[in-house]
Amino acid sequence: METLAGLKQLEGQFGLVGDKVLALKAKLEDLLWRAQRIANSQKNGMLNPDTMFGYDLQHFRRDVRTFSTEISGLPVLLGSIERTAAYDERAVKYAQVVMRLSVRISQTLRGLHDTAILAHQHLRSADLKIEAWYLAQEIEELVMKGQGLPSAANKIIIITSTPTPAAAPPGEPPKS
Repeated sequence: METLAGLKQLEGQFGLVGDKVLALKAKLEDLLWRAQRIANSQKNGMLNPDTMFGYDLQHFRRDVRTFSTEISGLPVLLGSIERTAAYDERAVKYAQVVMRLSVRISQTLRGLHDTAILAHQHLRSADLKIEAWYLAQEIEELVMKGQGLPSAANKIIIITSTPTPAAAPPGEPPKS
């Protein structure tokens, strides 16, 4: 029962984290679009139309750092469930949901990193370029934290779906 309750809780938490990753991706795509617009105006010798971009970039970095503390607890939770998990047919469904959510989080984080690198490449101003480089590094750390989630979730699926073999009665040789 302990594994089932833990997986239900993890399903909710992974759902929330997945939604936050998607929200971060949407904000970063907005920053990328604005960076492309700024780069285009600088290329054409026009004034920068977006005076708030630097502040928004710093604010987004702060959001990423805050989210980093949230996502760093997920591997610990998965590991604790993995250590205490046992065969439970009812928990298999929830383990599969957690697996799907962990894969989605991991893939979205990789896409977030690619978008951050692209935004960094578009910027021409030195101070904004440095800020975007630090942002890309922080997002890369997020990717590393989320990289092991699918494999840990897969181990939980294997443990909860594989019955343990019955012990042989004393005096009989083990079956091979």
